[in-house]
Amino acid sequence: MKSRWPVIILLGCYTACFGQACPKLPELNFDRRGDAVYMDSLLSLGRIHRQIASGLPRSLPNDTLRLEGLRFMALVFKQMRGTQRDSSFLYARQLEEQALRYHNTLYAVRAMMLQEHYIRTIKGDFPQALRINQRASELCIKLPRESSPRWQVQMNMGDIYLLLKEYDNALRSYQLSQTLLGYNTSLTPKNRKLLTSQAITQLGEVYEIRGQYELARQQFETSLKIALEARSQVNVAYTNERLGDFFLSRHQPLEAINYFNDALTVWTQLKDRGGQAAVWARLSEGYTLTNKPELAIEFGEKAVAVARELGFNRIRQMATQSLYQAYRLANQPAQALTMYEEYSTLRDSLTNLKRVEELSTVQKKYDINQIRLAADKERVIQQQQLLNIRRQAEIARLRAEAERDQLAGETRVSQLRQRIETERLRAESQKSRLENRAHIDKLRHDIQQANLMRVVMVGGLAMLLGFVMVYYRKNRLINRQKWEIEGLNRDLEDKVFARTVELKLANDQLRAKNREIEEALLRGQTLERKRMAADLHDSLGGLLAAIKTSMSALNPAHMAEGEQKIYYNLLNMTKEAFAEIRYLSHNLQPDELEKQGLSEALVRLVTKLNLTQKITFRLDNKELPRLGKTAEFNLYSICIELCSNILRHSEATEADILFRRFNNELNMIVKDNGCGMDPTDATGMGLHNIQARMDLIQGRYEIHSSKGEGTTFIFILPVASNLAMA
Repeated sequence: MKSRWPVIILLGCYTACFGQACPKLPELNFDRRGDAVYMDSLLSLGRIHRQIASGLPRSLPNDTLRLEGLRFMALVFKQMRGTQRDSSFLYARQLEEQALRYHNTLYAVRAMMLQEHYIRTIKGDFPQALRINQRASELCIKLPRESSPRWQVQMNMGDIYLLLKEYDNALRSYQLSQTLLGYNTSLTPKNRKLLTSQAITQLGEVYEIRGQYELARQQFETSLKIALEARSQVNVAYTNERLGDFFLSRHQPLEAINYFNDALTVWTQLKDRGGQAAVWARLSEGYTLTNKPELAIEFGEKAVAVARELGFNRIRQMATQSLYQAYRLANQPAQALTMYEEYSTLRDSLTNLKRVEELSTVQKKYDINQIRLAADKERVIQQQQLLNIRRQAEIARLRAEAERDQLAGETRVSQLRQRIETERLRAESQKSRLENRAHIDKLRHDIQQANLMRVVMVGGLAMLLGFVMVYYRKNRLINRQKWEIEGLNRDLEDKVFARTVELKLANDQLRAKNREIEEALLRGQTLERKRMAADLHDSLGGLLAAIKTSMSALNPAHMAEGEQKIYYNLLNMTKEAFAEIRYLSHNLQPDELEKQGLSEALVRLVTKLNLTQKITFRLDNKELPRLGKTAEFNLYSICIELCSNILRHSEATEADILFRRFNNELNMIVKDNGCGMDPTDATGMGLHNIQARMDLIQGRYEIHSSKGEGTTFIFILPVASNLAMA
């Protein structure tokens, strides 16, 4: 009863939140799927979500809430064992029907993937699973790459190809699934890592089957590393088991035992007796191979006990076989015989079951090939129908042209008949005088008419045959060119995609290297400035202090009047030099710039200038945000340079440092009301340094000044490159 209180509190909090704004359903913790209380709480949470979402009015967000509730219920039932998994398929069917009714392609594909998993793993109906994958793949074309579940379709196709022993196709499908997972942003980072780990494990399976053992081992170790980063105990346990099986099959039992022990630790923490039994059976085999029969018998007996209780015959077969060998190694023939008899019984039973499964697999493979052949045949039929339509259109065009030629021939025949009739009438008018000659002319005209008709018919037939031959040759040429162009396009697309991936990787590496160089340069400049400040303060400051001490030892009362003036003048110059050194040593690299940023450093600088100088400095930093270290360092150095120039050359009484934001730019304005300058004569090391610093932070500057009207410097920085927070 005590364990139910967290569930009641969780449901109460969720109901209270739902009254204000519908929150997202929680992510399923796969490590706790063996916790019945936790799974029941998720089902209760899903039912409350569906009940409240069903009462909301129709809208796109509310429709999505209803679909998400169905998907959540299907996912929870998918992780359960026994007959409860059937509910996952029922909820997935409801999800597909409702998603199609709402015209939501994404949730329709997700529903198909849930149905495909149930049909393929629980029902073992691979042909039906292949049909669902084909439908889902067609729908994925309509979805953006960032949210498309096409990665899952490719993962499923890889499993089907693995069943068909088409290892090259399986390898391509798993690799494509891994690539598509990298593009998908709709998944949480943890789930993306776990699914990537699963794809990498499947790649290792393919490599091991093909005999590429080193590649297989690398894939399994990479999968384990990702599972550890994602902190998924179940995935860590499964991956450790897979690595242990790999080394056990390579006859390296010591390495295998280490991985099995890691897996056993996880299953023990999760209180998963089935997982513990599977690892105990493997440890028994490992310790038998390392000639440690006592440990092999201990783990084997524990595995057999749990397997008998839970009905896990395959684990029981593994454990009894290992115990048979361990008892023989320990010289206990009676127990070895008992284990061998139990192993033989299980082996015969599982062998018969395996034969039935192999026959079923052959039938499924045949059915899958039939579906693929039907799909290929349908595609060929569609292409043939398209060609027939084009051929019929061309034949219709040729027939129309032949009919036009026939009408023209009939017109000419009609004209000839009229001429013949005229000649006949003329001959009859002269019949009395030229009867015999008219008869001969009539016969001649009849012969000419027959010849002409024959020529017309033969010419028309020849033209028709010529058109048919030209059409046939042209059609064959077009088809051949079309296939060649399609082949070239596919090759070009593959090359462009590969080159794009290479260039993107190179650009990312170059940008990372540039950032490292800039940070190293800034660190070097910072250290150099601190060193120079320390040298100025310690060396030259100490020397001036010594001079001042030496001069204070002199008594000006014993000096002449001219010497006293020189003495006091030197004393004042020493004080000013000492103050200037303190000012320079501090401003080379103030602590405020590193700790609090450019804004506080400039406030401190203006305060100092106003205390010790005759010129009044003002600062307006309201629109100055916190910039990157490089930008702040260079802008502060520019302000120091310009303030020094104003103090030494401007003859001004007032000076301003202003910051303004305009659209996507930040402007720093430094101006004074002094004597001004000619911008065309702006030369010298100071302005060269300013130009170099602006180039470093990708900015530019302008100078506006004239004689007697003061000087204004405007520094312009683009937001995209310089306003990144440190």
